[in-house]
Amino acid sequence: MDTYRLFAAIRPPSEIVEKLSHLQKGVPDAKWSGPEKFHITLGFFGDLTGEQAELLDQHLATIRQGSFEVSLAGTGHYGRAEPHSIWIGVEDNPELTKLAKAVRKVARDCRIEMDKREFQPHVTLAYLRAFPDVLAVAEWEQSHSGFRCPPFWVDEFLLYSSRRRQGSSNVYTVEADYPLRS
Repeated sequence: MDTYRLFAAIRPPSEIVEKLSHLQKGVPDAKWSGPEKFHITLGFFGDLTGEQAELLDQHLATIRQGSFEVSLAGTGHYGRAEPHSIWIGVEDNPELTKLAKAVRKVARDCRIEMDKREFQPHVTLAYLRAFPDVLAVAEWEQSHSGFRCPPFWVDEFLLYSSRRRQGSSNVYTVEADYPLRS
């Protein structure tokens, strides 16, 4: 049986993607994400059957929310004892949080188990290998801590699939798009 590793996300516009790409240097052994992978995850659904994926798609299409602006600002990393990824943050935004909650509700309605972590919107720029240069990560964060992008308009969200490739990074494919009201 085929399964699909799916997540819902917002893709920043090309001018923001370009600004983010310029930040991708200065951390040895960082595995920098390709610009085509930059996104703000709204919900990760994991591996679903084709039937579950179809049901999810139908329910995501019923989300009714207006479009809104989002601003990226600040830096950080995940991994307390040992950083495993570095990211650019997203400023607090009630409309973005509302959309993420709507996506989570759809998953519940479709009986799809999502992780229980609190929604922390960000754009991952790099994954770090085991035993990263913690000083280099701290220096990168410090030097880019004042990073800010002009706000951008969000008028849709996307359903992505993620396919694993042996010895390489995952391939992301847009499976569906869901417009927000203007």
